[in-house]
Amino acid sequence: MGHNGYRVQLLAPAKAGRLVSGTVISDDAGLYRHLLSSLQRLRADSYLEDGAIEPWQIDDQGRFSMEGDESSWHFLLMDGQDEPIACLRLLLHSNTVRFEQLRLTHASIANDPFWSVKLRAAVEADLAEARRAGIGYAELGGWAIAADHRCTKAALETLLASYAWGQMIGGCLSSCTATVRHRSAMILRRIGGQSLSFDGEVIPAYTDPQYGCLMEVLRFDSRVVDSRFAQLVGQMRERLESSIVIRAARSVSEEVSAEFSFGQSLLALGAATRRQAPRLDPARLLSQSDVLRLT
Repeated sequence: MGHNGYRVQLLAPAKAGRLVSGTVISDDAGLYRHLLSSLQRLRADSYLEDGAIEPWQIDDQGRFSMEGDESSWHFLLMDGQDEPIACLRLLLHSNTVRFEQLRLTHASIANDPFWSVKLRAAVEADLAEARRAGIGYAELGGWAIAADHRCTKAALETLLASYAWGQMIGGCLSSCTATVRHRSAMILRRIGGQSLSFDGEVIPAYTDPQYGCLMEVLRFDSRVVDSRFAQLVGQMRERLESSIVIRAARSVSEEVSAEFSFGQSLLALGAATRRQAPRLDPARLLSQSDVLRLT
């Protein structure tokens, strides 16, 4: 089962290429659909309880789907009954992606007459850095965790999995929008999140009418891990590299192209370097009032 009574699981999009040496990829379409539906139901329960969505947004199977789900990577923690207790979505782009193609453009601040220009400039600066460094660019979101596992190790490890995954693909800059309520943005800063800024001016929090709350745009760099969490990120990476990755079904045309490259071959990796590290106990790193949701 793995650590703490749950195991890690990665779902990959159909166009995902090779992974780190030794990682096993399964093209079990039925299992992929089952796991994707399961995490969408967990997401629906979590968001509905939080007031972030309305009942009409949930389908007749109890799922809350987000645009781009099948094009994204998904990190899951699975319990002893093989049900997800936590999930996080990682939408990987080529570092040549245009600002207009990002989900971030749906945020209300992206339409603000004044701040939209600065937001674009800040994101484009990160994209330019990703191109210079030859690393990826991703949008994080879709975070959900079962009620009885919030404020636990599972919550922290789900967040830190984004760093481990980013390192697995050779490095990644990421952005996300996070709620200010429930101290979400503050928790993300605690693990390394930073405000987006341009020319010394920080992009401020904004009111999001879709979710009815105050939001912030944050950025992450998988190459820079807070020393408090470095060992835990390393341990999470080991667990991910030794797990079976379930990939979405590919079309016939994609099956024919055995050398299909996604995201400028960001997922074509060398052999993994594994280091032995003492196990960390992050139980006290989240307080009892810490609850997080990324959109």
